[in-house]
Amino acid sequence: MIVGLFAGVPNAASASVRPVNTESSAKSVGVIVTYKPGYEPIAPNGETTGENFAGVALAEPRDLGMGYKALNFETALTHAQAQRVLLGLQHDPRIETVQLDAQLQFSAASASASARASISPSSIVRPFEALKPASAPTMVKGINYFDAKAPRTPRIRISWKAPTTLNKAKIFGYRIETSADGKAWKSLVANTGKTSTAVSITSGISIAQSAFYRVRALTVLGASKAASAPSVAVSITPKVAPQPPNLEKTVLTKGQAPAWGEQSLAERGGLAVSYEAIATLDGEEVDSCTTSAKTCQFTKLQRDYHYVVQVIARNALGQAGSVRIPDPYFSSQWHLYSQYSIHADQAWRFTKGKPSVVVAVLDGGISAHPDLNANLVDGYDFISDAAFSRDGDGWDSNPQDEGDFTNDEASSWHGTHVAGIIAARSNSIGGVGVAPGVKVQPIRVLGTNGGASSDLIAAIHWAAGIKVGGVPNNPTPARVINLSIGTDTPTSCDAGTQAAVRAAWDRGVTPVTAAGNSTFEAAGSYPGNCYPTINVTATGITGNIAPYANFGDGVDFSAPGGDAELAAQSPDGSEGMIVSTFNLGETEEGEPSYGLQEGTSMAAPVVAGVVALIYSARPDLGSQDVYKILLATVGEFKEGSYCAITASRYSDEDPSPSHCGAGIIDAGRALLYATSYKKSG
Repeated sequence: MIVGLFAGVPNAASASVRPVNTESSAKSVGVIVTYKPGYEPIAPNGETTGENFAGVALAEPRDLGMGYKALNFETALTHAQAQRVLLGLQHDPRIETVQLDAQLQFSAASASASARASISPSSIVRPFEALKPASAPTMVKGINYFDAKAPRTPRIRISWKAPTTLNKAKIFGYRIETSADGKAWKSLVANTGKTSTAVSITSGISIAQSAFYRVRALTVLGASKAASAPSVAVSITPKVAPQPPNLEKTVLTKGQAPAWGEQSLAERGGLAVSYEAIATLDGEEVDSCTTSAKTCQFTKLQRDYHYVVQVIARNALGQAGSVRIPDPYFSSQWHLYSQYSIHADQAWRFTKGKPSVVVAVLDGGISAHPDLNANLVDGYDFISDAAFSRDGDGWDSNPQDEGDFTNDEASSWHGTHVAGIIAARSNSIGGVGVAPGVKVQPIRVLGTNGGASSDLIAAIHWAAGIKVGGVPNNPTPARVINLSIGTDTPTSCDAGTQAAVRAAWDRGVTPVTAAGNSTFEAAGSYPGNCYPTINVTATGITGNIAPYANFGDGVDFSAPGGDAELAAQSPDGSEGMIVSTFNLGETEEGEPSYGLQEGTSMAAPVVAGVVALIYSARPDLGSQDVYKILLATVGEFKEGSYCAITASRYSDEDPSPSHCGAGIIDAGRALLYATSYKKSG
């Protein structure tokens, strides 16, 4: 049961974010090492290899994948003590690389070939007999052959009578020829391969484009083949059901009229079309109007409400509607449809996402929710420290969110909110995700006290389908990895995480990271500063950077993440923030609900959803292809805004395009571009 809208939801911008910095006085939990060839993690004396150089007791090595091992300290150490251990291990000749195992926290806001009979000339024992062509086929007829099972696929059917004179030969097929003007002819079907006197054709024809068609009989006698004279020509115009109209705005208020782009004759299916616009509020129809023009007027809309609109085009053969969005909270999800949004409603003309595409959400876990349950695949819990996992053990197969409450604050259900932004189902219940047709894989990396970088490295490897020791192979590897996590004090990227994201990227698995929420250079926020990732900062409804967001060097793109200061300019029910799946429990999982949060934690999954849509439309692409598509299709920042001003300063001396990245991600443009994009390499 869904209980209340936005009840008891903290503003994520003010939620607790505990700083994590490998260079600070915070305690480290251990080290991450790789060994040189020929050395095993356990030395011949049974101790962990390197323990003598470390000078402290090290726990049994834990395999993180790709040769990385985590060695925990058996007793807690101060930062100075951990640094001495690090220095000692750097002198161990058996160790290739070593780094401290640091802690993490949430970002603050969270042709087919035909067989031919071969006749050898030596096998012909009778005198050569010249083959005379057959007479032309007769009584040729052609029709538009509409198929309701494929209403927008052009199809024609041509029939005829066989030649009356075959000149002792046999028919082995027919050739279909076409011409745009009845003068210049070309082959459309070289050989039907059958003696039947009718054929349906879908290739080489165009909607609403008239053309002439004629038939020749193909005959064979001995080793000789011939084509008959052509039949008389017939003219056929393929006609189909209309294409969906391209609605300019999906959400309207009182005084605004629905409008859609003018459709070409082909888009109208080659026939006259009428349009019906329908306005709904909370899934219920409120008003409608019908026209043959590109707009009509609603008369029943009331002030201060936002109505979701759909337009249906109809002709004599059928109908097609613009993307229908039945989810009652969609009008509050400005990040999907408004001026400076990602225009997801335009992308959905191409795809809403395919279940073969998996997005891994590396976070605090996910709670049960009717907008998410059907879209989840099995994940994993990579929190190694049982003291902070709240489930009483280390790594296990249950990625359920156990809550991150403290004495002062209720649980944030951060991973649930992030997952809903990506892939909440369009099911008439609540809101909708950017890619409601894809799957989400919950992977826990953050507990009550953040999480270890070693756990993150293992989780990235496992999400990408890379073997991790002691863990079953991932049965559904991801194409996208969302990382709405980070540090709020400058922290450099370590070699292990760097190698993990590179391994994922090179496998065609795209990591998307949050740039951080501490208003400093994004290059200082880990793991968004690891390369290569798609690092995202946050904008508000007006198309400018949010006041909490990291900026500058290290930012690739912007996306809506919310800005509560713009509540008055935002649709009702949003308060300027991002609406997504939530839970009402404070210290343990309660009733599923919908909540408001803001932050680069929200902007990153918006982009992860767009990347998932691109992979749904073009599964053949890789991470670099996706990056190029996003870069070529970004939307502009609001004129005069901080982001726009910094973008205008571009020069050879300062080639950084903007403090806010290349622009605001535009899913509609990206999907359109992706359909014709030529793959790299």
